[in-house]
Amino acid sequence: MHTLLKAVFYLRSRVNLKGRAGIYFFAVLSGILAAFVAVAFQACTAAILTLFTGVEGNDAVYSLDHAAPWRRVFSLVLGGVIAGIILLFTSKKLRERATPYMEAVSIGNGYIPVRSNLLRSLAAIVTIGSGASIGREGPLVQTATVFASIFGRRAKFSTLRLRLFIACAASGAMSAVFHTPLAGGLFVSEIVVGTMSIDILAPLLVSSCSSYLTLTVIGSSEPLYEMSRAYLSSGLSTACFAVLLGVVSSLLAKAWLVWLSKSRSLLNRNKNLLPLRLAIAGLAVGLITIWYPEIAGNGSHIIRGVVSLNFSLEFVSWLFVLKVLSVGLFFAMGAVGGVLTPSLTIGGVSGFIFAHVLIACGVPLSQEEIIGYSLLGMAAFFTTAAAAPMTSLVLVVEFTAAGKMIFPLIIGVLVSRAVAKIFSAKSMYEAEAGMGLKTAFDRPLKDVRIKDIFRKSSDTVFATTLLRDIARIFIRNPEFAVYVVSRSNKYLGSILQRDVYNFMKSDSLSQKVIADDILRTDLPVLTPEMPLIDGIKIFTDNDAFDTLPIVDSRGNFYGVVNRTDIFMGFNEIARRRQWREAR
Repeated sequence: MHTLLKAVFYLRSRVNLKGRAGIYFFAVLSGILAAFVAVAFQACTAAILTLFTGVEGNDAVYSLDHAAPWRRVFSLVLGGVIAGIILLFTSKKLRERATPYMEAVSIGNGYIPVRSNLLRSLAAIVTIGSGASIGREGPLVQTATVFASIFGRRAKFSTLRLRLFIACAASGAMSAVFHTPLAGGLFVSEIVVGTMSIDILAPLLVSSCSSYLTLTVIGSSEPLYEMSRAYLSSGLSTACFAVLLGVVSSLLAKAWLVWLSKSRSLLNRNKNLLPLRLAIAGLAVGLITIWYPEIAGNGSHIIRGVVSLNFSLEFVSWLFVLKVLSVGLFFAMGAVGGVLTPSLTIGGVSGFIFAHVLIACGVPLSQEEIIGYSLLGMAAFFTTAAAAPMTSLVLVVEFTAAGKMIFPLIIGVLVSRAVAKIFSAKSMYEAEAGMGLKTAFDRPLKDVRIKDIFRKSSDTVFATTLLRDIARIFIRNPEFAVYVVSRSNKYLGSILQRDVYNFMKSDSLSQKVIADDILRTDLPVLTPEMPLIDGIKIFTDNDAFDTLPIVDSRGNFYGVVNRTDIFMGFNEIARRRQWREAR
């Protein structure tokens, strides 16, 4: 056989992306993809903002503040009308609904419809670019996961691996939005996937870190709200106040969730009126921005003003009320956008007000402590709003670089989580990541079968296939084995990579070798109806095999199961069980 073919086969057999190494390779790839999507998304919103307001820049508050009053109203109304028309067209003309990435990861099969989701992302870009009081993280992450779903399906990933690849893209996108490599992975692991298993968390963190590193090359990765002045002592009085603020923030977050839910159910009924409704929302908020341009955008300007102590208590109190109303109004009217940053904003403002209440009650607080309570309120509020204490804790520490705050933050988020449990507060992401009994993995472990996680394989040959043709299959797709079948698809045996390479060492012999000469019949075989737990046992007892064939009761070749996929399936079942018990 030709020397070049042997060399290529040898090198390709050493790079198998179907196993564990492949998970991390694609995690890095998804992080890089997410970073570029994030940069492109933000560039598009900045372009829309400049076009609508006539002021160049990528900050909604700055652009609206420097635009004429009529231009502020015009920008928000125009953005609402255009976004409403896009959303109306999507709901009327496209059959496939826009599947949220959280649903595709948590309960779906990894398929995210392309056109409907990208059109919703376009609507979000227009809405956010017009200066609306909503966050950008939701649609930005959704856009990144759409491209991840396309890539994963083109690469023919198994369902479990496709969902993990999409989750990695979401993690990378979150890292790119907030410049938080650790919190990006925790967000997806805790809120979307619902488990802190190292097998899941590790690739998520790899993706978020690769996204962060990519961002340092193509953009800026500095902390969004870096500060060195935030400080709260570790004394008993601080602990008591942290407990009190944790309770207050949790109750406020519960009220915030009710406000978002009720307003949307009351005002977002007739889809045909979407353009009109969003125009009304834009008009109302546009009029408010004439006097308070700070409520425009996702709230990051307010966070910076609060933590830098540039705002007075009276001014912040007005911003608190107006921000709650404006965000609720846009979401009630059917706008597409994120709610994470607005939630952090409202939490930070509530902590700021709490600190001033303490001062009014005679508690002496320094400026550093006022900032500290603002951050504590931010973390505690988001803990209840998102049902994610670990993410809340790390997110605030990471994007503020406020490492000294870790002690009171832990107290605040734990108390907030406990209060949320007492009052049965549901996460604002629960609707998107709803864990209804919709997949095989919601059944008891004993009822899940091998056929629920199998994947088809095109790597089959006939008994008369020549060795050089088998080698080319391995080069094109370096699976653990190639499977030999009859003309009627009866399973005959398997051919391993190492066996092919051994025969290829002899040119004279390799020219005459066919599949029937080197096939193995000693590989364990699974059946479609075999319980998943039995399949796990077979893999555990046979450490040398990464992939095993599935053969039905009639002896027909059914597909294959990868070792990584079968254990991911087991973890998925365990995660869902824990989630249901936690409820």
